[in-house]
Amino acid sequence: MNLSVGNDIVENSRIKETFDRFGEKFLEKVFSKEEAEYCLSKKNPIPHLSARFACKEAFIKAIELENGKALEMKDIELSGNFFGKKNLALHGKARDLFLQKGYNQISVSISHTEEYATAVVILYCK
Repeated sequence: MNLSVGNDIVENSRIKETFDRFGEKFLEKVFSKEEAEYCLSKKNPIPHLSARFACKEAFIKAIELENGKALEMKDIELSGNFFGKKNLALHGKARDLFLQKGYNQISVSISHTEEYATAVVILYCK
Protein backbone atom coordinates (compact mmCIF):
# COMPACT_ATOMS: atom_id res chain seq x y z
CA MET A 1 0.00 0.00 0.00
CA ASN A 2 1.33 3.44 -0.95
CA LEU A 3 0.36 6.55 0.94
CA SER A 4 0.96 10.26 0.96
CA VAL A 5 0.66 12.55 3.97
CA GLY A 6 0.00 16.28 4.17
CA ASN A 7 -0.33 18.46 7.23
CA ASP A 8 -0.95 22.13 7.91
CA ILE A 9 -1.27 24.53 10.81
CA VAL A 10 -3.08 27.87 10.63
CA GLU A 11 -3.07 30.86 12.94
CA ASN A 12 -6.73 31.64 13.55
CA SER A 13 -5.91 35.36 13.57
CA ARG A 14 -4.91 35.09 9.90
CA ILE A 15 -8.28 33.57 8.96
CA LYS A 16 -10.10 36.17 11.08
CA GLU A 17 -8.29 39.02 9.30
CA THR A 18 -9.17 37.55 5.91
CA PHE A 19 -12.80 36.93 6.91
CA ASP A 20 -13.11 40.46 8.36
CA ARG A 21 -11.66 41.97 5.19
CA PHE A 22 -13.44 39.90 2.51
CA GLY A 23 -16.45 38.41 4.33
CA GLU A 24 -18.83 36.52 2.07
CA LYS A 25 -16.40 36.60 -0.89
CA PHE A 26 -13.84 34.69 1.18
CA LEU A 27 -16.44 32.12 2.25
CA GLU A 28 -17.72 31.62 -1.31
CA LYS A 29 -14.22 31.20 -2.75
CA VAL A 30 -12.88 28.75 -0.17
CA PHE A 31 -15.76 26.86 1.44
CA SER A 32 -18.80 24.89 0.30
CA LYS A 33 -22.18 26.23 1.34
CA GLU A 34 -22.47 23.44 3.94
CA GLU A 35 -19.01 24.14 5.38
CA ALA A 36 -19.74 27.86 5.70
CA GLU A 37 -23.17 27.26 7.27
CA TYR A 38 -21.72 24.82 9.80
CA CYS A 39 -18.91 27.17 10.83
CA LEU A 40 -21.14 30.24 11.00
CA SER A 41 -23.56 28.36 13.26
CA LYS A 42 -20.86 28.28 15.94
CA LYS A 43 -20.49 30.95 18.63
CA ASN A 44 -16.97 31.62 17.32
CA PRO A 45 -16.76 30.44 13.69
CA ILE A 46 -13.08 31.33 13.21
CA PRO A 47 -11.46 28.16 14.68
CA HIS A 48 -13.85 26.03 12.63
CA LEU A 49 -13.11 27.95 9.42
CA SER A 50 -9.38 27.71 10.19
CA ALA A 51 -9.52 23.95 10.71
CA ARG A 52 -11.27 23.47 7.37
CA PHE A 53 -8.77 25.79 5.68
CA ALA A 54 -5.89 23.77 7.19
CA CYS A 55 -7.52 20.56 5.95
CA LYS A 56 -7.71 21.88 2.39
CA GLU A 57 -4.04 22.92 2.55
CA ALA A 58 -3.06 19.52 3.98
CA PHE A 59 -4.85 17.77 1.11
CA ILE A 60 -3.05 19.97 -1.44
CA LYS A 61 0.28 19.01 0.15
CA ALA A 62 -0.61 15.31 0.19
CA ILE A 63 -1.72 15.23 -3.45
CA GLU A 64 1.68 16.69 -4.50
CA LEU A 65 0.67 19.17 -7.18
CA GLU A 66 3.08 19.78 -10.01
CA ASN A 67 4.61 23.27 -10.29
CA GLY A 68 2.17 25.74 -11.76
CA LYS A 69 -0.87 23.58 -11.00
CA ALA A 70 -3.60 24.70 -8.62
CA LEU A 71 -6.84 23.38 -7.18
CA GLU A 72 -9.99 25.19 -6.20
CA MET A 73 -10.13 25.03 -2.41
CA LYS A 74 -13.90 24.83 -2.62
CA ASP A 75 -13.48 21.47 -4.43
CA ILE A 76 -12.01 20.02 -1.21
CA GLU A 77 -14.90 19.73 1.24
CA LEU A 78 -14.72 18.60 4.86
CA SER A 79 -17.96 17.05 6.04
CA GLY A 80 -19.17 15.70 9.34
CA ASN A 81 -20.96 18.06 11.68
CA PHE A 82 -20.32 16.34 14.96
CA PHE A 83 -17.32 15.79 17.18
CA GLY A 84 -15.28 12.90 15.90
CA LYS A 85 -14.57 11.45 12.48
CA LYS A 86 -14.68 13.76 9.50
CA ASN A 87 -14.77 12.91 5.81
CA LEU A 88 -13.21 14.63 2.84
CA ALA A 89 -15.38 14.94 -0.25
CA LEU A 90 -13.59 15.86 -3.46
CA HIS A 91 -15.12 17.60 -6.46
CA GLY A 92 -13.90 18.83 -9.84
CA LYS A 93 -10.15 18.86 -10.46
CA ALA A 94 -9.38 17.71 -6.92
CA ARG A 95 -11.42 14.53 -7.46
CA ASP A 96 -9.99 14.01 -10.95
CA LEU A 97 -6.40 14.33 -9.72
CA PHE A 98 -7.05 12.04 -6.73
CA LEU A 99 -8.35 9.30 -9.04
CA GLN A 100 -5.72 9.95 -11.74
CA LYS A 101 -2.95 9.38 -9.19
CA GLY A 102 -4.55 6.08 -8.19
CA TYR A 103 -5.67 6.99 -4.69
CA ASN A 104 -8.78 5.30 -3.34
CA GLN A 105 -9.11 6.26 0.32
CA ILE A 106 -8.62 9.34 2.52
CA SER A 107 -8.13 9.74 6.26
CA VAL A 108 -8.37 13.17 7.81
CA SER A 109 -7.92 14.57 11.30
CA ILE A 110 -8.45 18.17 12.38
CA SER A 111 -8.02 19.97 15.67
CA HIS A 112 -8.30 23.56 16.83
CA THR A 113 -7.82 25.83 19.81
CA GLU A 114 -8.63 29.52 20.17
CA GLU A 115 -5.28 30.40 18.53
CA TYR A 116 -4.45 27.61 16.06
CA ALA A 117 -6.03 24.99 13.83
CA THR A 118 -4.28 21.97 12.40
CA ALA A 119 -5.08 19.16 9.99
CA VAL A 120 -3.51 15.95 8.75
CA VAL A 121 -4.60 14.24 5.54
CA ILE A 122 -3.48 10.77 4.48
CA LEU A 123 -4.13 9.51 0.94
CA TYR A 124 -4.05 5.76 0.34
CA CYS A 125 -3.38 3.81 -2.83
CA LYS A 126 -3.71 0.01 -2.81
